[in-house]
Amino acid sequence: MPARSKTFQRELDAAIADPNLARALDRALSTFRERRAQAFAGLDFEAMRQELRRRKESAIARLPELIEQFTREAEAVGAQVYLAGTPEEACAIVRDIAARHGIRLAVKTKSMATEEIRLNLALEQAGIQVVESDLGEWIIQLAGEHPSHLIAPAIHKSREEIAALFSRLLGREIPPDPPELVAVARQELRRFFIEAGMGITGANAAVAETGTLVIVTNEGNAELVTTLPPVHVAVLGVEKIVPTLDDVTAMLRLLPRSGTAQKLTVRVSFITGPSRTSDIELTPVRGAHGPKELHIVLLDNGRLATREDPELVDTLYCIRCGACSNVCPPYQVVSGHLFGHIYTGPIGLPLTAIHHGLEPVADPQSLCVSCNACELVCPVAIPIPRLILDVRARVAERLGLPWLKEQVLERWTKPGSGDRWARLAALVTAPLADREGYLGRTPFLNGATERRHLIAPARKPLRDRLRHLAGRAGYERPAPAPRFQGSRAAGLTVAFFPGCLTDRVLPEMGEAVVRVLEACGCRVVFPSDQHCCGLVAANMGDRPRARAMARQTIQMLEATEADWVVTNSTSCLAAVAQDYQHLFRTEPEWRERATRQAERLIDFTTFLDRIAALGPQRWTRPGPRVTYHDACQSHNALGIDTAPRRLLTEVLGCELVEMRESSVCCGFGGSFSVDYPQLSAAILSRKLENATQTGADLIVADNPGCLMQIRGGLHARGSALRALHLAELIAERLGELVEVGETVESSAPVRGNFPG
Repeated sequence: MPARSKTFQRELDAAIADPNLARALDRALSTFRERRAQAFAGLDFEAMRQELRRRKESAIARLPELIEQFTREAEAVGAQVYLAGTPEEACAIVRDIAARHGIRLAVKTKSMATEEIRLNLALEQAGIQVVESDLGEWIIQLAGEHPSHLIAPAIHKSREEIAALFSRLLGREIPPDPPELVAVARQELRRFFIEAGMGITGANAAVAETGTLVIVTNEGNAELVTTLPPVHVAVLGVEKIVPTLDDVTAMLRLLPRSGTAQKLTVRVSFITGPSRTSDIELTPVRGAHGPKELHIVLLDNGRLATREDPELVDTLYCIRCGACSNVCPPYQVVSGHLFGHIYTGPIGLPLTAIHHGLEPVADPQSLCVSCNACELVCPVAIPIPRLILDVRARVAERLGLPWLKEQVLERWTKPGSGDRWARLAALVTAPLADREGYLGRTPFLNGATERRHLIAPARKPLRDRLRHLAGRAGYERPAPAPRFQGSRAAGLTVAFFPGCLTDRVLPEMGEAVVRVLEACGCRVVFPSDQHCCGLVAANMGDRPRARAMARQTIQMLEATEADWVVTNSTSCLAAVAQDYQHLFRTEPEWRERATRQAERLIDFTTFLDRIAALGPQRWTRPGPRVTYHDACQSHNALGIDTAPRRLLTEVLGCELVEMRESSVCCGFGGSFSVDYPQLSAAILSRKLENATQTGADLIVADNPGCLMQIRGGLHARGSALRALHLAELIAERLGELVEVGETVESSAPVRGNFPG
């Protein structure tokens, strides 16, 4: 991806430093996860979203046919339907309709499709006043802004800012009281509904079999917009067309729960043809009885071409619920005016590439931390993180990488030069590190250590420390004492694949993994020719170099003789087991080779839980009070949740105190934390506050990247709280493990259930 613009950087810095923005986003989003969980309580979310996905896939596959059917059925009941290929064509259609009727005032409901084509501007340039009737849209119209969220356009505004805006509008003091603010909006907007000659809406769905428009709202303004003005114009993307009303029902079960944590919105309007006199009771001032004309503008703007794009076609399944924004950590700091273009939030990044091109998305796409939270809550199971990485790769291919990243990746891709440069980096940074190995200042990384210190590369990497395990030819290391009782992994040969961070920055973590595996009775080998899995290149959008490193990793694994390959980096595991399938989607041979190696690659936690199947052990004293951070790749990508908690409580005898938002990103994201140190630190701050509030002695996690981030934050704060990998905690406690036949000399109570 190219170097970000100075304008984008200035806006980013301003957003991070804005206390009003932080307050507004916290009020709106801090409890969304809990409210969403309550809305889905008792329902099978996964089954529901797979069903909706199946329906959307079918609809998009049949889209040209459905466009024809919808057009035919809608026109049969009195509507006029237009197909607009571009935003300019769509605006011209609406402008011409307005000109034919001499319209000078149009009232609108919330519609992202009209935002996409900039319809308001086009109409205003033609001398037509446009008034937004949705409360949030009206607020940002008064402020001269555009929506910062797909369904909550003014989510970035605090009630205090809205009150100040209304006070300037009315010339009197308006208190920052939500009911009072709503009352002001209702009073000010009422006359526009009556006086408008045109009502403009979007649509949440369009039913091909009946020619019906479906509009989902909470405020009731859509009913007024579609019935009072004599002309109703609906603008919607062609991907909103579905075959039947059953498809709408499937969508309505998920849309409100996902978007606003409601079981159902207040209103759902089904509009089939123009409203008739008998359909309504309200009568406009000019004597007309509701809309006598219904015009439907079906918008293409890249959608039909995207049907043929295997990388981005999934974007067309989006139902515009905004759930991805509601759980996105960077979005919750900077909001949608930075995290997107016209369409905001995670799904807004591929949508921007489709509808507006790569240039507008070049800066915003780099804000994605690849935490996968958006995919977990998407009601149509869209792989949004993968789509964003595909967009990032296109940006890199089209616009290039920054010079420094290009040079780093060029050297890192080749194992030999990568090793030399890593050792040089360790040599150069050593004088800058404190006694604990942290970099509190970095002259070459501006602002990177202001709120989170970096860990300096190790002078002696893990590969040097484990040379005795390379191949294990003729070498037998004495069995450690003590050893776990009841380990089912005893006698297995295990190859250790630590990942770059453990190897080059946190080698003590890797040594702890080896000690624990050997305490399980395993024979551990360390492939000496291992290098990077390619995740760092893939995350930067450099697919050619990512494939090169992926091939090296696959070949290394193929040459390694072992029962299992264990890694303490769930990021590396997710890369090999999941990302390689997409990376090699056009190379079936390499894809199959990746699949075979992924079958024997396993994370450290799951190995202890399922393969070694460790049960309760005897300890000389109770375990510490700990809280657990679920790494994004562990929890969101690999589904690792209960295993680490069972090991901590049942096996180690620890007291586990859950922190709030334990599975929310810590802000690391690989190079993201270096590219955006202030944003990364803002996300980390929330994590550290949640962890500190538990009163735990330790933060435990299973991913070296997260631990590097968390330790750096704790060190910058001068906190006494420690952060350890699960392997490090177990290794520390091995000396307190009581083997069968030993006597426990400590007088402290011993936790756990013990075998007889």
